[in-house]
Amino acid sequence: MRSLYKGIIGFGLVAIPVQVYKAMDEERVELHWVHTVCGHRIHYRKFCSQCHRDVTAEELAKSAPLPDGRYVVVPAEEPAPAASDHTITILSFHSLTEIDPVFYRQAYWLEPGAGGRKAYRLLTGTMRAAGKVALGEMTLRSRRRMTVLRPYEETALMLHQMYFPESLRRDGAQFGQGPAAISDREREMAETLIAQMSEPFVPQNYPNAARQRLLETIAGLTPSAVRADAGKPVAEVIDLMEQLKASIAGSPRRGAS
Repeated sequence: MRSLYKGIIGFGLVAIPVQVYKAMDEERVELHWVHTVCGHRIHYRKFCSQCHRDVTAEELAKSAPLPDGRYVVVPAEEPAPAASDHTITILSFHSLTEIDPVFYRQAYWLEPGAGGRKAYRLLTGTMRAAGKVALGEMTLRSRRRMTVLRPYEETALMLHQMYFPESLRRDGAQFGQGPAAISDREREMAETLIAQMSEPFVPQNYPNAARQRLLETIAGLTPSAVRADAGKPVAEVIDLMEQLKASIAGSPRRGAS
């Protein structure tokens, strides 16, 4: 894994050095558009329909649309101080059940840095024993983020980036309201069915079947004669195919016969 950056966890007066790693891979398989006539990859232009020409990155600015169809150009954000990019400040501790999963966003591994292993283990073990997680904040890519730090399995510490409360579209909370006559017999049958279908959650039992099928399809195809990058050796294409085949062979299938 490649570390995103090195930082510290601010735990009271204790500073725990850590390295941050992305914990989850994207489930989608990367695909590119190509021109079927010649086999070359398609590139997208930044083109101004008013000036009828391509524009450079220096000429671009973000804008916010107004109800009347006009827009306002939003000034570029000032970059946050470099030091804040590497500090994860613990604000408070809570039970994991107090935080609704709807607010979870991205997950990261936290690895203890040099001289921080003991404090890392102390924080992780104490939170595990108390049944607590830590609510914190950090600055990532010049933006303030809310986070949750929690023990994972026996010794690891995981960080979850979170949505802010105002990100939640509250209108959806009204779905399902209104009168509905449910008999005692119907409720009993639903409770019985839920009890019969309840089982421990094992993530490995639920692989991404659509991704598996796509990988199988790709592995069985013949590579194009056109190379996307002439600087890459052919061995890389062969290695990729071998990796895809190995991924397929090593992926569990739920319900496979």
